[in-house]
Amino acid sequence: METNQHLFKELELAEKLFSDGSIKNAQKKIRNVLKETKLLNKIPNKLKHKINAAINKSRYFDEISSFAVNPKRDKLINAIENLIKNPLDNPKKHAHSINDIQTKWQLLDLSSKPASKSQWLNFNNLTNKAWEPCKEYFDEIKEIKLNNALERKKIISKINQFVSENTNKWPETKKLILFLQNTFKEWQRYAPVLDDDLNELKKLYFEAKKPINNEIKKQEILNKEKKESLINKVNEISSDNNDQCISEFSKLKKEWLAIGTSGKKYEKKLWKDFNSCADRFFVEKKKKLNDEIELIKNLNKKLKNDEISISEVNEKLKETNIAKNTNEFKKIKDDIRLKIESLNNIKIKDKHSSYLKIYDVLLGKKAIEDAPSIFIDSITRSFNNKKTNSDNLSYACVKLEILAGIDTLKKDQNIRSSIQLELLSNKFNNNSSTPNDLDSLINYFILNFSKNDSKAGNAKIWNRIVKCIDKLIS
Repeated sequence: METNQHLFKELELAEKLFSDGSIKNAQKKIRNVLKETKLLNKIPNKLKHKINAAINKSRYFDEISSFAVNPKRDKLINAIENLIKNPLDNPKKHAHSINDIQTKWQLLDLSSKPASKSQWLNFNNLTNKAWEPCKEYFDEIKEIKLNNALERKKIISKINQFVSENTNKWPETKKLILFLQNTFKEWQRYAPVLDDDLNELKKLYFEAKKPINNEIKKQEILNKEKKESLINKVNEISSDNNDQCISEFSKLKKEWLAIGTSGKKYEKKLWKDFNSCADRFFVEKKKKLNDEIELIKNLNKKLKNDEISISEVNEKLKETNIAKNTNEFKKIKDDIRLKIESLNNIKIKDKHSSYLKIYDVLLGKKAIEDAPSIFIDSITRSFNNKKTNSDNLSYACVKLEILAGIDTLKKDQNIRSSIQLELLSNKFNNNSSTPNDLDSLINYFILNFSKNDSKAGNAKIWNRIVKCIDKLIS
């Protein structure tokens, strides 16, 4: 009675699954009920009627499913027939197309009532025909797989030879690991192989590597013991001189780096423990580093606020010993460079401004103090000149234009040619008795100028010199 009630509940659940649209799960429930009823001596009429109703509903949904799915199966059959009539030029693409159609057919069988026997036989025969143009492609693939198997056998032989040559005296862990990594890359390159060869090759490959892996494990255990010994030595370091403690730790660190790996499981932890044991030595150094960083920050703040000169900052920076690789040190060095550039630009601007006032000072329109100090003596002397030497003014002007890379007026081309010849001659004879730089040529201009016979032509020459000043000072 209890079993019958259970079956009624299963059928009710199947009914609910049908209502929810879960047809496959409902049909599975009905199949389970039918299986259990075969074990009963007698099936009650009420249960029999319930089972028959469920079976009829299941058949109904099968018919509905077939009605909906059969056109899709017919479409897939047409697609296969089309591939048979019009095979693709590329065998690989042709094979993929067949595979796609087969996948869709299988999905239909999963989502609905499986195809009828006649439908399946028809589809299967057509599929076998469609595969025929791919025969050469599969033969080619098989040839590649066979060749890959041969190459993998060579790799196995190579590993066996390496083991044979090194058994008496194994290389260090690093070289063994590198050898295995390189052979693995080769192994991966020669894939795939035939299924029949795969397991046998894998077995031989792992067997060949086994002695090397065993040696690596053996060396890693020894390396682990060595590194644990070094950790104990760091713990034993004891000196009132902190720098000496750091020096001893540095020596142990060099020893550590010369030891091979202790394996993935222990390496990181051992390294962390090794450095943690030395943290006590660096407390004082860290405090000193922080103090120096704070000093640098304060210096930079004062530098930006113009509370301290660049020379004073550089002098104070000499007191820093361990902060020279910090970002703060790099920052203040950049800021010093920018400050110098800024001050130089200001100097250039002031210099440029004072140079432009020279002509007005020569004419007495501005105070002599407005001119650059290097020219004051020459300007004073020019006041005693009774007459301007126009040729020398032109000489100074044209020579400055050559230095500044500015084109000269047509009327002064002869002067320019003469000066260029002079410059060439001076270059070969190392003779530089004539003025050859901005300040010397302006000084030459001043000494040959007289405000007593100032003409418009002189002003024009000065305006040309101003253009040269713009270029040469900047």
